[in-house]
Amino acid sequence: MSAFSNLGLYLKKKRMDAGYTQTQLANEIGNVHSQFVSNWERGLCAPPSHSLPRLINILKLQPEKLVEVMVADSKIEIEKKIYAKRQTRRKKAV
Repeated sequence: MSAFSNLGLYLKKKRMDAGYTQTQLANEIGNVHSQFVSNWERGLCAPPSHSLPRLINILKLQPEKLVEVMVADSKIEIEKKIYAKRQTRRKKAV
């Protein structure tokens, strides 16, 4: 699972609902290549913070929902790190 998989799925759905291709969305945002949009949608990375207001406006996103999705991805990644360290300690103790 990618670090931003929930965000990627959310952005892809919203882009498709709005009727944009990745290239069209990249052009609307400005100074962004369609490969970046693809990377966001695949959960490989998150859009840079300076692009978020444009994404909210273009895709008519609810800011609260966007924050909720981003926080959920962060929570998953933090939990993975915490529980992975616990597992490592348990293995060393045995």
